[in-house]
Amino acid sequence: MLVGSLADRTTGQPLPGVTVAVGNAHATSRSDGSFRLSGIKPGRAVLAVSSDDVPPQQFSVTVGNATSRVNLRVCSTTLDYNCAPQQ
Repeated sequence: MLVGSLADRTTGQPLPGVTVAVGNAHATSRSDGSFRLSGIKPGRAVLAVSSDDVPPQQFSVTVGNATSRVNLRVCSTTLDYNCAPQQ
């Protein structure tokens, strides 16, 4: 299982309503920016995030045998007008 939170990289504010996915596992971040993904095999994986206000972004994560935690600061166009999708 992978649990974590999403925050704006400029302001640090939590980002609710963002789709978070690793492979076929996906979730939507809650009002406090937290999310929980289950059914992920241990090892290295690519975590993708996106929403209307968050351009698609990808992060490399390591998922362990027990619950792994990741806290990400992502680019949000709502709070950062210079935000552009990662290349």
